Amino acid sequence: MTPGAPLARLVVGRMPPRLADALRRRLAPGGGAPGPVLRWLNRGGIPRRVGTFRLLDNPDLVFGATDSQVLGQLYWWGGEAGWEPELLPWWLAFCREARSVLELGANVGYFTVQGGRAVGPGARYVAVEPHPVSAEACRANLARNGVTSVQVVVAAAVAEQGVTSVPLLVPADQQATPTIAYLPAGTELPADLARGAVPVADVTAVDVRRLLHGVDLLKLDVEGQEHALLAAAREHLRAHRPALFVEVLPGTPRLRALLADLCTSDGYRCYALGRKGPVELRPDQLGTISLMDSYGCQDVLLCATDLPHP
Repeated sequence: MTPGAPLARLVVGRMPPRLADALRRRLAPGGGAPGPVLRWLNRGGIPRRVGTFRLLDNPDLVFGATDSQVLGQLYWWGGEAGWEPELLPWWLAFCREARSVLELGANVGYFTVQGGRAVGPGARYVAVEPHPVSAEACRANLARNGVTSVQVVVAAAVAEQGVTSVPLLVPADQQATPTIAYLPAGTELPADLARGAVPVADVTAVDVRRLLHGVDLLKLDVEGQEHALLAAAREHLRAHRPALFVEVLPGTPRLRALLADLCTSDGYRCYALGRKGPVELRPDQLGTISLMDSYGCQDVLLCATDLPHP
């Protein structure tokens, strides 16, 4: 747990909603970096008496006050400084052009809500989330925002054929809707993220190949299973070259090698996503670059076409 978090959770948890709302409005980062007070408040999560909240900088969007690092950050910081803001404008731009979207690792549905609102009429959107509490939060947030076009699948996407269920692990200090929930077999994760993990339950498994028909936009945030799922989807990638948004953590050599091969063999171009916009990466850079240190975001965008306007 982050240093200072227990005291912050005690104070913020008891905070009256009116006071918390006044504080977050007064301290709003306005697209810049949050100050130290706002960072401390964020460590405390969302006050327990808050049921739902609207984003400070996008009040059209409303979310449930679930115990979640993602939602806590969005509550205190808003969308522009909140969760992965470097990624959001490009995700929306590609969603607007997509005919079939597959999101693997939807968590509480922040990008699902944003993408579901952006896709055009008739577009297909499937969001897959293995953690049952997170999946329920995702469904509820879609309903709160009037998004009816997204199908939520409560399952873990897997690369193995014939597997019907898999164990799901969560680090012991994660919240009710964890940002990290992963499969034990074949996962590439930095050791510090996997330390102290505890099993949650066995969850339904779905072969990723069964989800790919017609998909022209694919987002993967699956805590170390990205390399396995992309390898299983390679035939679809080679034939149809959908745009890809992929989380690339440190200590993921198999994923990085696969992404480099997609660029050298299958016509993709890879971009790091930063506040100043996408920066194209050479395939040889993927093996060693620290995306967070260099660009403030651990996701990359791969596409075989020109970038749309965000």
